[in-house]
Parts: sequence; structure tokens; C-alpha cells
Amino acid sequence: TKIIMKEENEFDILIPVFNEDETIIETLKNITSLVKYDYNIFICYDYDEDPTLKIINENFNKNSKIIFVKNFSKGFNNAIISGFKKSSAKAVIIFMADDHNNHDTINLCYEKFKEGYHVVCPSRFVKDGQMIGNPFLKGILVRCVSFFLFNFTSFPIKDSTNSFRLFSKELIDKVKIESDKGFTLSLELTAKAHRFGYKIIEIPTTWIERKKGKSRFRLFSFILPYAKWLFFIIKTSIFYKFYRNEK
Repeated sequence: TKIIMKEENEFDILIPVFNEDETIIETLKNITSLVKYDYNIFICYDYDEDPTLKIINENFNKNSKIIFVKNFSKGFNNAIISGFKKSSAKAVIIFMADDHNNHDTINLCYEKFKEGYHVVCPSRFVKDGQMIGNPFLKGILVRCVSFFLFNFTSFPIKDSTNSFRLFSKELIDKVKIESDKGFTLSLELTAKAHRFGYKIIEIPTTWIERKKGKSRFRLFSFILPYAKWLFFIIKTSIFYKFYRNEK
């Protein structure tokens, strides 16, 4: 009798949560019903009393694909890093708890990974991409930063600040993660992937600002952490050929 060993998950979906409301139910229903590959969902949380955990347990208590991962510290970036440490899959996808539109994009992200890309960037600023309902200042800032990096540096993507991305485990294991504030981890990993010549691709996505709950975006706390990676990308652009030889 031939014994067939079950392979590890094809990828893991990391969802950072913090006091989410019932909207996460729709997010998880979309993923569990429409994502067609083998995956786990890591719910990355900061503290045990987070009501998000109760909401998920009440609605998905028999779903073995949903796994709770406690943050070793606190904050969005560290929640993601905790998920990275837990994952043994060949790729991870960072997904937002209130995203009800992009479950099909998860399938496309993984298909692009199988084609050989180490970073897959769902983009609001490519053809068929959209960003809907954002506060005016946030929308202007995000568009200006992305426009500058794409048009005036060698950075190869048009949507630099979107956290929703797929990263290969090879890349995550290669680089040292420095981000500890704000929501900069996806930008940092993409910037370092570009520096070392990993394959990056953009695909269209639609982001609709949450209608329920409260966004944790803060304009002034946004600026300084992102400025560090803006200058990192500018430096990479100047010395691009040198850095690629270091991979």
C-alpha cells in the first residue's frame, strides 16, 4: 500500500485583529467559501480579552483552518511578525479583517506566486484597481507617496502603501525585519525585495474604506515610519546594481 503524505499548506493568510466587530464574520465566510487552495487563516491578536476572538469562536468554532496566534508584543507589525513565525508554508498573505471584496484576489496572488513571483502586490492604482471612500487627506497622501516612488525612483509598483500582499517564505527568511511602528511592514519587505532583485508583480484590487468600526489610520503617526522606507527606496534606486549583486 502506497502511503501518501499530506503536504504542508500551500500558503497561510495572516489577519491582524484588534477589537474587531461582527464585520469579520463576513470576511472569514468569504475566504472559507471562495479561496480554492490549501491554506490556514492565522488570526493574529494582541490580548486574550479581545472580543474578536469570541466573535470568531461563536461563528467558526468547528473550522480547523482558523488558528489564533497571540502577538509576542503589540501592534500591527508585530502581529504580522508573530504570524510569520508560526507559518511553515511557502508563502503568506497579509489580509485585512474588514476586507469583504478581495477574497478572489487571494487566489490570484497564489497563482502569481506559483509562476515564480516572491512578492505579489494587489494595487489600487493600476488598471481596474480602485480606492473608494478614503478620507481626503489620507487619499491624497497615499497617492502622492505612491506616485513619487513609482515615477521618480526605481521602485517597480504603483501602490506602495497597501498592506495587502503575498510574500514568499524565502524572502521573509532572507531579510531582517525592522518595522515596529505604524503599518510599514509590507512596504519594508517589498522595498527589500526590490533591493535584492526578487520578482515583484502588481495585480488590481479594490479597497473600500470601512463603513463600520473605526479606522486606526492616523495621519501624523503615518508620516515618520513611512519616511524611513521612502529614503531606503531612494538609496536603493541610486545604488540598485550594487545591491542586486549582494543577493
